[in-house]
Amino acid sequence: MTGAVAEYRGRRFPILFSSDDWVALMADPDADLPDAFARGESRVGPDHIESWAKVPRAALDGVVQVRVSGTLGGHTVSLRQRLPDGRIGVEFVGPPAVAREIGLAGDQYMGWTGLVAPDELKDIHVEETRRV
Repeated sequence: MTGAVAEYRGRRFPILFSSDDWVALMADPDADLPDAFARGESRVGPDHIESWAKVPRAALDGVVQVRVSGTLGGHTVSLRQRLPDGRIGVEFVGPPAVAREIGLAGDQYMGWTGLVAPDELKDIHVEETRRV
């Protein structure tokens, strides 16, 4: 899904939050992360909690910005997250009438979001940009 991904010891982990010196990797509590110096949980939605582990930035092999987009009702949306029940959280920037037409909630100031079944999305495109 769309967001920053850390490359750490040959594996990829979504980054939940970070500081200048460390990143919090989304990782199972029992994941083998030798450089982890703190672990915890954060709420990532109204009914969902993700486990994380903080590791020093110096321990990362790299960071990749991933952007995943698709079409919903013929309009481009950004795919933000996959929920445990399989639905996909999407975000749309555009006219309010179009957002309502494709079933999203929000406003023109904060953006338009919604949860959709994967089969409602078409033309999925993944773009990766390596950060320096």
